[in-house]
Amino acid sequence: MSTFIALPFVLIPFVILVCLMLRYQRSMVRICFMFVGCGFLIYTSGYLSASEGFADMIFAVLRGVLSTARMFSINEDYRDLVNIKGTQWLTGNIWIKILLWCCHISVIVLIQSALIFWFGRKLVDGFRLRFWPDDEVYIIKGCDKKALLLGENIATRDSPRNHPATERVVLFLIGEDDDEKKIGEKVAHFGGIVYVLDRNHDFSYYLKMARLGRKIWPVFGKEKKYNIILMPGNTCALEDVQHIVKYAKMEMTKPEKLDVFVFTSSEWDREKIELITREKDDGGRKYPYTIHIVNEVDLVIRQMIEKYHPVKCHDLGLKDGKANHNFTVMIIGFGAVGQTALLRLIMNGQFVGSRMRAIVVDRNVDKLKEYFKHRYPGLNLCCDIDFKNVDVHSDEFFSLLDKDEYSGVDYAVIALHGDNINKQTALDMRLHYDRKIYDNQKNGGFPIIAVSEKWRGLYEANKDKNEQDEKIFIFGQLEDIYRESVIIREETDIMAKAVNDVYNKNNPKWKEEWAERSWFDQESNRAAADFIPAMLALTGFSENETRNHLAEESTPIAATLAQTEHLRWNAFHVAMGWRPISIEEMRRCYDETKNKKICRKNPKTRSHVCLATWDELGEISKAYGQITGNTEDFQKADYDIIENVPSFLEKAKKRSQGKKA
Repeated sequence: MSTFIALPFVLIPFVILVCLMLRYQRSMVRICFMFVGCGFLIYTSGYLSASEGFADMIFAVLRGVLSTARMFSINEDYRDLVNIKGTQWLTGNIWIKILLWCCHISVIVLIQSALIFWFGRKLVDGFRLRFWPDDEVYIIKGCDKKALLLGENIATRDSPRNHPATERVVLFLIGEDDDEKKIGEKVAHFGGIVYVLDRNHDFSYYLKMARLGRKIWPVFGKEKKYNIILMPGNTCALEDVQHIVKYAKMEMTKPEKLDVFVFTSSEWDREKIELITREKDDGGRKYPYTIHIVNEVDLVIRQMIEKYHPVKCHDLGLKDGKANHNFTVMIIGFGAVGQTALLRLIMNGQFVGSRMRAIVVDRNVDKLKEYFKHRYPGLNLCCDIDFKNVDVHSDEFFSLLDKDEYSGVDYAVIALHGDNINKQTALDMRLHYDRKIYDNQKNGGFPIIAVSEKWRGLYEANKDKNEQDEKIFIFGQLEDIYRESVIIREETDIMAKAVNDVYNKNNPKWKEEWAERSWFDQESNRAAADFIPAMLALTGFSENETRNHLAEESTPIAATLAQTEHLRWNAFHVAMGWRPISIEEMRRCYDETKNKKICRKNPKTRSHVCLATWDELGEISKAYGQITGNTEDFQKADYDIIENVPSFLEKAKKRSQGKKA
């Protein structure tokens, strides 16, 4: 009977100990080693108390080492200290006794930790996934260098030198051909978990193991937040997304608890995944979970824009929200990086008083330009593009820089076929411009030069010398891309959701919750959110001053920014492959479909009647009213965005603080 009474007093401390080891393993191990050191000091001090002479002191130290070692065999030499004369100061002190027994308990904890690490890892990992109350679960499919880098950054909140976040668990799902043991050793230091996908253990099995959509504890628990990341090179990304959202539809009750990130450069997969976000079921999205379609090249260019936004080009002469001359960019190398750079600069380089111009330089540009124009038929609305079939290694390239018609370049992006050639071209361009400035032959200032580099450490611009060096910068390094702040983009989504909240409040008839919006609509909100810092910079006011100046449509800066917003909106749609349609096309569409929404905006054909200049919007609004009977002021929609910038900022602040938005 007494055994049963004593059992809880044994099991409860054991369970508590295991839980502490799981959640605070590194800290617990360090503390335990500190106690082992204390044990060595206590034993050695006791033996030294009875030593006489130098030889006895040496033996006392050695005996202290032996007694410390015996602690690891679950033995104690305390009784030996009691029987030694001169140790009463130690053995008669209750606090030292307690400290010594804490040392012995710490040794047991270390032994337990080692046994768990060597023999019970899978058992512990399974316990963590099923029952441990982590707030966030990250499931990464893939195990290459990029996946491991991202997993470590997620676990440590982008600070690999720090301890992993205790409220996060990172699960890697790998293939049968991958070395599970080797990968497990690589991820162990940040608490990663590795499992193999095979015929008996598919995606659903591990989603169920991770308790997707289920409470940790049936009564008092809460649902975890899940982020599932499908890394590049996944040949069945589309099938995985379909599988995940169907499983979640059956198991999850809160759409905001699941985000799926899909790395793909395939236009086919992108379109198919986007269609998943448009499927309707009972008036709402069939699968109301946020699906992020991620392109590595696009991330690279986003990083470039964040480092040096076009609004920072001082030579544009921005004043009162307007530019005093055209924004000119040069794209050197028109592969995937160059093309994406052009599109993103078009999206972020629209200013009132300025017409964007792009000069594309590539020795194979004749083969690329027609296909590019076909994919993006509305480019002429936002940008004039000159394609130049020129080799950067030729005199023709530098002659191009000398021509008056190509002077005044504000932003240059170098994205050729290798890191070394990119850097060399940047240095050659800098030297060329330095000579022209010295000879007083150059019109305009020194352009910003963004240099694509995949691997860190090959070139660093010296920012301490002069302003020109500050305008040459590196972008695209993988170490800077595969980070939680870049992939998960929590801050961007917080602002994008704030934009959606305010839009819903002001337009109740078009109200749609974030989880109900399609991927394209969410991306539209993200693009608007990304441009808000540039809007604030264009005002020249502080955040508080902006609130007052944007309160009414009548203020000059509000009118200018409304036009800027329309330019930005045009550029976003054009860069996503949309094209403008005429009023006559809108009329024919309405006559055929009687659909008021489709006739002005058709996602299937990627066409929109509002893809027009600011001055044309008034006529389009009038025509839309005559055709459909709906009264719409399309210019007012742009004013509404500007007037609500302070509300966006306030909502985003509340969301980031966890308050009800």
